[in-house]
Amino acid sequence: MAGAQHTKEYKAVVTALVELRSERGLSQTDLAHLLGRNRSFIAKVEICERRLDVVEFCNWVNALSFDPAEFIRIHLLDC
Repeated sequence: MAGAQHTKEYKAVVTALVELRSERGLSQTDLAHLLGRNRSFIAKVEICERRLDVVEFCNWVNALSFDPAEFIRIHLLDC
């Protein structure tokens, strides 16, 4: 079962990352180009098949022109 090891909080963060990408009008391919990764990397993260480490998370959020600390404040400190 994909993503079974992930908590509901982690899944909520991933959902927020997907929403932020969509709000920015970017496809998975667009984000992959910004990160220097392939589209399958983005897809695996977005379906919780692959976890982001803290550096990858910061790069991801920065690529979406959002402050990682602000993202954490909004989406994690209320968990």
